[in-house]
Amino acid sequence: MIRENARTSKSEDIRKEVDEFGEDAWRGIRSLTSRLSHGTFKFPAAKGVPIPKRLADGRNSVNFRPIVISDIESRIVQRSILDVLLSIEGLKPYAENRYSFGGIRKGEDGLGAVPAAIDAVLNCIREGAKFVTVADISSFFTRISKDAVTQIVRTATQDDEFTDFFRKAINVELSNMAALKEKAEKFPTHDIGVAQGNSLSPLLGNIILHDFDRQMNEGDCRCLRYIDDFIILAPTERAANARLRKADMILQGLGMSFAPDKSFGGVKSISSSFEFLGIELSNGLIRPSPLAQERLIAKVKSELDASVENFRRLSSGQIVEKSRSLISTLKRVDGIVLGWGKHYRFCNDEQCFKNLDNKISNLMKEYLGIYSSIRRSADVLGGRVLFGIEQLACIDRTPFIWPK
Repeated sequence: MIRENARTSKSEDIRKEVDEFGEDAWRGIRSLTSRLSHGTFKFPAAKGVPIPKRLADGRNSVNFRPIVISDIESRIVQRSILDVLLSIEGLKPYAENRYSFGGIRKGEDGLGAVPAAIDAVLNCIREGAKFVTVADISSFFTRISKDAVTQIVRTATQDDEFTDFFRKAINVELSNMAALKEKAEKFPTHDIGVAQGNSLSPLLGNIILHDFDRQMNEGDCRCLRYIDDFIILAPTERAANARLRKADMILQGLGMSFAPDKSFGGVKSISSSFEFLGIELSNGLIRPSPLAQERLIAKVKSELDASVENFRRLSSGQIVEKSRSLISTLKRVDGIVLGWGKHYRFCNDEQCFKNLDNKISNLMKEYLGIYSSIRRSADVLGGRVLFGIEQLACIDRTPFIWPK
């Protein structure tokens, strides 16, 4: 799991660290096991990375997500602790919460994460829900009390030594406090707050909001939650509003609140259009949200534009990067489109996907037209560089010397 997540990470440092550890993984695991068994393993300071939040129009916000990146050994240990916690009977009600869908394992039907949450929304509609409203908890992970969740773990495990080690695994110490400057205050280095980036954090979120989930699903209303996003489905508009007020009261008791920029669009009839987790549900049609569609097209266009800019370097005698060649770019775009399509494979709006395909095809047509134009003006070797096929004469060689 750690290796898979790391290899898809946007951070080159993380990918490199995992590759280096993997060169002699058994030796690394043996060393780690020895230090754990002797009680000498220490969690080193982690790196704080402020990731800008995205505005509705796709631009970066001045606000950011305080992501904490630990070294690979810490991530392995944290994941191992999570596996132990998930096996403890007293913690299963927190981990196996049928109203929570973020950071949990797939169900027996094979669904997990966003598809499972949307499937649950549809089930609520089948069972008679007529009105809906959505909300988001502001800075959720930075509002979780480490002491509160530690006490619950201690009670469930009845193991003080393990619980004390668990507490060390969720503490946050940053190695780059000085570089973060004023942004360091947003990172959860005190009792309140757990780290985004720690594999334990989703479970901790489920633990702290367990009673919230229970109370919000009493009676004839349903509240489905994905980490800090939740949706209320109710039989009447009045019931939906009442349940929203209840959510506000419970969250205030936990020192939490709604995110004003991402919560509410008012209570709506399920026959109108509403969004949840980047999915637009519109009276029978299920499709990626308009913003999700815009981001796909923007990402494809960005890849193609970067490749065109690379092509144009040939005429000025600059080095043309192979990673932006025709073949590499087409492979990358194919991966983007395929991955995006699989993520939304449960959506049923076929016309939406046809429209997106037409937009992508038009971008590809324009891109290939520019490539062809630049290719015609290049010599044979230059055209080959644009295509992305290696030149034998440019490969480093260490030729043998013929004896005299």
